[in-house]
Amino acid sequence: MKIKGVNRVDLPTLFVIGKEGRGLAEEGASWVPLLWDQVNVHFEELTEVLNDQEINELHLWGLMSDGQDWLAPWQEEGRYLAGVQVPETIEAPEGWVRWELPPMSYLTAMASAEKIEAATNLMLGEIFPLEKVTLAGAIQEHYLPHFAEGEVELYFPFTAQ
Repeated sequence: MKIKGVNRVDLPTLFVIGKEGRGLAEEGASWVPLLWDQVNVHFEELTEVLNDQEINELHLWGLMSDGQDWLAPWQEEGRYLAGVQVPETIEAPEGWVRWELPPMSYLTAMASAEKIEAATNLMLGEIFPLEKVTLAGAIQEHYLPHFAEGEVELYFPFTAQ
């Protein structure tokens, strides 16, 4: 499988406001989409805190963390935040949750929704060994308005070996 656009990205601290859920990791496909539904249904609640940001400028994130170990890959239980990136000064409105991710280095890759598992296996099995890096936490999902439907940019946090 070929994946598009493998890049190295160093991100500063990231602030995301969204709808958080947790559940069994093996059942993520049943509870994670419901969080995105909640974001879409209640999105107007964010309009005031987004300070008139244009829709085409929004950075949407699907952030993951293990249920017990903050920002680690899911084990038995996972946490997921479906949300939008905001400036540091913005607080979450009532009914929303804000996550703060520390500055990290990532390798990124574009994939379609049905190819996420294949892209992940290729990144971890081939690209990471070539780059001499190891996975340093949960893989994060990034969505931009101009992406094709179902397209996602995967962020693989890494440390050098």
